[in-house]
Amino acid sequence: MTGAIFFDSGTIISLTIARLSWLLPHLHKHFNGPFYITPAVYKELVERPLEIRRFEFEALQVMKLVREGTLQVYTKVPVREVKELTRLVNTSVMLNGKNLDLMQEGEMQSLACVLENPGSVLAMDERTLRYLIEDGEQLTNLLRERFQKEVVPNKAQLQQCATIFKGVNIIRSTEILAVAFSLGLLKEYVPPQKDGSTVLLDAVLWAVKYGGCAITALEIEQLKKDVLARNVGK
Repeated sequence: MTGAIFFDSGTIISLTIARLSWLLPHLHKHFNGPFYITPAVYKELVERPLEIRRFEFEALQVMKLVREGTLQVYTKVPVREVKELTRLVNTSVMLNGKNLDLMQEGEMQSLACVLENPGSVLAMDERTLRYLIEDGEQLTNLLRERFQKEVVPNKAQLQQCATIFKGVNIIRSTEILAVAFSLGLLKEYVPPQKDGSTVLLDAVLWAVKYGGCAITALEIEQLKKDVLARNVGK
């Protein structure tokens, strides 16, 4: 199997909070491959939120996407590999003398499935995995800043993580919106002014950032520049 996108819960949540999850069925029609969530991600997006009134309607929106076939629950999760990756990742950094859980079950299931299916893509808004792949030292600095406590990395294990995850292709909700913008799926929201497309693109990218997508202001500006340059004349 190739060409699948495995969605972590964070990406779906970012789009849902930004009131943009309606784009997923339209994107699914343009994409030559399935949109998957794992059982643990389904639990995070549906089963737990249904028990909390504040998040209940968000859960119902995801249920609708599953019911209609936009999102499929992937049941062939490689259980042994998930356990091995979880042990490796979540013993790579210590906080106050204890192992720090860097990634949760849904993230680990999604990651393991992507590794098992060459050509597939991981949709994840959290930046932890990017740092595990690209820069273990930057990850350590991020954790020190976040927790304001002593963080001790296991450099050998972080290097092992980087090696294993090197080929993983990661996209965020911002990249998903960039595709939706380029396909014209958002054109009805372009305001009637000279720079209307720029205003729209800026609005949706910041909407998912505020919804939880880990992206900096500088990254948003660069993404806007790239997307608008590709869409000149459209």
